[in-house]
Amino acid sequence: MNRHITLTAAVGFMLIHVCLWAPSSSPHPEWQGSDFSARDSLIFREKQKIVSGEQTMAAKTLAVAKSFLGTPYVTGTLDGNATEQVVVNLRQLDCWTLVECSLALAQTGGDGSPEDYVSHLRQLRYWGGAVKGYGSRMHYFTGWLMQAEKYGYLRDLTHETNGIPYNKKVGYISARPDRYPKVRDPETFRAVKGGEKHINAHKWYYIPQSRIKSIEARIQEGDIILLTSAKRDLDISHQGFAVRQDGRIHLLHASSLSKKVIISKQPLSDYVLSQKGQSGIMIARLND
Repeated sequence: MNRHITLTAAVGFMLIHVCLWAPSSSPHPEWQGSDFSARDSLIFREKQKIVSGEQTMAAKTLAVAKSFLGTPYVTGTLDGNATEQVVVNLRQLDCWTLVECSLALAQTGGDGSPEDYVSHLRQLRYWGGAVKGYGSRMHYFTGWLMQAEKYGYLRDLTHETNGIPYNKKVGYISARPDRYPKVRDPETFRAVKGGEKHINAHKWYYIPQSRIKSIEARIQEGDIILLTSAKRDLDISHQGFAVRQDGRIHLLHASSLSKKVIISKQPLSDYVLSQKGQSGIMIARLND
């Protein structure tokens, strides 16, 4: 009798162990093809409550961005998979994904589904909203800006805000296969070069460091601020959101130096002047 009980208990323990550790089909089939963890799901629901309390797209997006304050800065979170897919990571952010995830969450709204969120991410992150390998993902933020404006999500205000021509040809990634080994694949290389060509055909403007303070009053909270790069073949080196503190515009951003999402201590004009790798800014305003 005791032997029977012991055997039954052992089998029961094994079954529990299998249930806990064996892979199972996703309870959310709409997340297939994306990397959506249980923790991401909880954060997603938390952010939806924040979005529900705001009216305009800029207010929704900025409220989400502010709720990410203190979130760890981690770079390369989109590159960990063997095959390209829509990565969802709300636990760790870099300067680009902070902007992208905040906007996608705002677009999803308070009653949207995880499927809606993944769809918005795809539309923001990939050329034409189609995942077709590493080369289909945007690797230059001006490309992201150009497509988001084409879709009507935002408006590039740089030219009308006393911007001057930004005469730069991007080519940073295709020229550095040692740093970006995936571009060694011929098909991927062609796709990346195609994206660079598309960006280079567009007429760009920027506001030099020395002019930022003079146009500060025209920047609104929630505007996306793109910090232009001093490198010869790179367009944007950093990005974040405009926030107003004590009458001055500051930058809400994921900081590689602070290793988390912060609001800059210095006003935007002073912050950009203190950064050797940054030459000025672009400004984009979200549409409703």
